[in-house]
Formats: sequence, C-alpha cells, structure tokens
Amino acid sequence: MAARPSRKSTTKRKSSSRRATSAKKRPAAAPTVPTIPPGQRVWLLELPWGGLGGGTPAGATYYKSLTAHAYVGTALPSPLEPYASKPYSYLRWLEDELNGSVGPGATAAPMRLRPEQRADVDAIVAAAQRQFRQVHLANDVGTGKTLVAVAAAKAIANMRGARTILVTVDRPARITIPSWRRSIAALGNEDLCDDDLRWIIMSSDSLGKLMARNGRPRLKVDVAVIDEAHQFRHASKRTSYMRRLTRMDGPHEKSPFVLTITATPGHHPGEWGYLSSLFAQVHDDPPTRWADFGRALAERGVPLETSYGKWTWTAEARESLPLQQTAISDVRDMLLRHDPPLMLTRSAPWGPPPFDVDLVELTPDQWRAYELEWGDFQREMHLARTGNNVARGLAALVRLRQKASMIRVEHTVAAAKAELERGYQVLIATEMVSTAAHPVAELLEADGIPVARIYGSNSQAESERMRFQRGEAPVVVFNTPTAINLQAHEQFADGTFATDTPRRGFFHQARYSGLLAEQTMGRAHRNHQVCAWSLLI
Repeated sequence: MAARPSRKSTTKRKSSSRRATSAKKRPAAAPTVPTIPPGQRVWLLELPWGGLGGGTPAGATYYKSLTAHAYVGTALPSPLEPYASKPYSYLRWLEDELNGSVGPGATAAPMRLRPEQRADVDAIVAAAQRQFRQVHLANDVGTGKTLVAVAAAKAIANMRGARTILVTVDRPARITIPSWRRSIAALGNEDLCDDDLRWIIMSSDSLGKLMARNGRPRLKVDVAVIDEAHQFRHASKRTSYMRRLTRMDGPHEKSPFVLTITATPGHHPGEWGYLSSLFAQVHDDPPTRWADFGRALAERGVPLETSYGKWTWTAEARESLPLQQTAISDVRDMLLRHDPPLMLTRSAPWGPPPFDVDLVELTPDQWRAYELEWGDFQREMHLARTGNNVARGLAALVRLRQKASMIRVEHTVAAAKAELERGYQVLIATEMVSTAAHPVAELLEADGIPVARIYGSNSQAESERMRFQRGEAPVVVFNTPTAINLQAHEQFADGTFATDTPRRGFFHQARYSGLLAEQTMGRAHRNHQVCAWSLLI
C-alpha cells in the first residue's frame, strides 16, 4: 500500500501549481523603451497632462522609464507634430539616443557679434586654452551676454573636440529656453562655430532629470553654460545638481569648462559659491577646500559670518559701506585682474537705466485704510518681536504689502495711461499676483487697454510676451525679473523686429532685493534701448 503524501509535500505541489498558473495568466512585462523596426524611428512627445482630449492618441505609448509618450513609425502624424520634442531639449537628447542619430536643430535668422562681444569671446577662449576650468561673465544687463556665451561655448567645444554642451536657464522656461534656442541657431553661420554639437537647454528646476538614482549624472557634460548664476548662490537641490553635473568638487584637469553668467552675482561675496572651484584653482588648492565658499573667504579675512546657516556680513561690515565695498573689490579683483582675466565686467555703453521715485497722493479714504493697516502691522510686529516669532512678523509684513498694493492700483493704472498717451509702451513690474498683477491688469482692460500678462503659472508666457513686443498689447504686467526680453526693436527668430516704440517702466511693488530690481529694469533697458523706470510710493 502506497504511503500517503505528507501535508507539507501536498501544500508544496499546490503552491507550485498556483505559481505556474499565475505565471501563465500574468501579462509580459511592458518594455522600458520603444522597439524601433528597421526603416522607422521614434519620436518622443511632450503631450499635455492627461494626453489629448483626455486620452492617449492612437499609436502613442507612455514609457515610464522615459517619463514621456513615444510614437514609432516612418513619419510623425500631423496631429502629433505640435507635441514633438524641441531641438536642444533633454527629450530630444533621449530621442536621439534611442534612434542612434541626431535630429534636426533649430533655425533662426542669422545674428552677428558686435566687436566688443567678439573681444569677450576671445577672452573666454584664451582662459580655456590656458586650462582654466571656468570664467564668469558679469557684463551689465542687456549687453548681449547670451550671444557671447553661445559663441564661446561653441569655440571651446570645437577646440577641445567635445560635443555635449549643457545650458541651464532661469524661469519662465517657456520664454528662456526658446530664447537660448534661437541664439544657438542664429550663430550657426559664425566662422568660429561648428553646429556638429549636442546641446541640452534645461531650466534649473529640471536638473534632477539629468541625475540617476545613485545620484550621479546620466551624461557627461563637456561644456556648461550656467545662465543667471545667482540662482545657485544658496545651498539647495538645484545647486547640488549643478555642482555634480559640472564636477565642481572634482580635479581641475578632469572638469568640464564652465561659463557662469550674471550681472548681479550676489549681495556679498559669500553668495558667489558657484565660483568656488575657480577660486580654488587660482589659489592652487583642491576644490574641496573651497566648497564652503563663505568659510574659505572668512579664513582669508573677508568680513563674513554665518547666520541661520547662511553666510552674511559681520556686524562691523553691516555698519560700514566702505568696508563692504573694499571686501567686494578684493574678492572680485582676484578674478578680474588675473592673467588671463577670469571675470569680465563690461559696462553698458548706453549707461544705467534712468530711475526716479514718483510719489502717490492717496485720497482721504485711502489714507485711513492705509493707516489702519499700518497700525495693525506695528502691533503685530511688536508682538512678533516680543515673542521672537519670525513667522508672525513675516505674515504681518505680507499683509501690509498686500493691502498697500491694493490701495495703489488705481494710481499705477493712471500713471500707465498717462505714459501711453505720451507715445510709450508701458511695463508694470509687480511681485505679488492676486493683490498686484491681477487687479492692475483687470483695471487697465476694463478701460479698453489690452494687457499682456506674464505672471503666475501662465503657460502662454511667450505668446503674451510677443503680444507686447509686436504692439498688440501696449502694456505688459509681469513679475519675472530675469531672462525675458521686452526691449524695443528686438530681433526675432524669423528676422522681424519688435516695435520701435520707446518703453517706460513702473515698479508697482518695490523689490526687497537690489539684484532683482536691477534685473527687472534690464528687461527693457538693454541692447542700446533706453527705458526709464519709476518706483511708485
């Protein structure tokens, strides 16, 4: 008589049987990347969230590993063409890698370097030839730093036999990225430039896409252009990504060439940390010795100290403007007076923007409303200081600014209308949206004046900018202080130009940061176009 199987063996056979059955029913794992048949190619698509019409279009498949939809075929269907990857984008980079060939670049009307721009390119290339790892371009706002950077990056990449150039830009990316794309294409015919290069233009907020799970870069950068470098003056994720992508803490001889750009490097030298590796090279130190940039400067006598985790002026320096200016000059001159120069600071030939303060006469009712808010503010600030409650103080400050901003809306609108009658196109700079930008724009439009709106999460920022630049909207209300062009007679990618109408600017709200105020005025006061500005108070 056969022995009965044990309960354990029976359970084992049933489990094995269930696993086999489950394996038969389980669908095959989805491919991580598209399969490309011979004679076809893949297009990566920038579809809106949720797809088109609430669903994924026929033929397109979402790939989680790429975080993008893809279409495989011999030609991209016309309904999908608007969503094709853009030249020099990271999505196009991935697409080229999958296809094993480089897709077409951008096109734009040719632009030529002015003599002073050519001189700056030569100076940057000379530093790269001497094996310096970085140059800082600090020319005045509106002097054409973008064209200088593109020409220099191309020349250095060709000189070194490199191919990959990373450009990081500031927000709004829907304006800044197309602007850089246009500049790269516009200099394609320059003698010193060869277009057989691979560019990646990315917002600084998107740099995490270039990092693998292990924290290392997904690609090897040969040349990096860091626009609006003051974005990286504090410790943050974006700063960490930028430092790793450019190998700032690595050996000088193995680093990519880095060109940092900003006319407003920081409020004090301790915020110039994006130059730490260059200072290390100048002092013949390992980069890690300068990684904590403020500490390295303080050890060398610069009057800096830490406060809430950030470097700032010492108490003595805060009370002495000459001491601050001397410290700034000493640090800057280490690069500016170096042979070859490692910092370029060209002043704008058309001078600084004319600036004045315009006083607003409030009505009796407005004065009463303001004085009530001012009294509430004083009371809240006293309580915040007594209790050492920083959040309460900040909340009181924001409330006061909001209320004061609302009170002055009609005065800003009146000033703008007066300048329109004098033949100007008007820029109105704000910081807040719901209590500044929005009510100003709505009151102007209520009077029948078209307004271009560049603020908030406006996905049509570039089309709004073009409405103003082409004169379709005589007023622009904006809160973007950097990287957009609102000047008269700007040349567009198709070779046409913005209106010649002179610009006039108003600050509806003052900026706390002098850096951002200077950058804001440079949106229209640039490239030999003068724009006067007023602060309404």
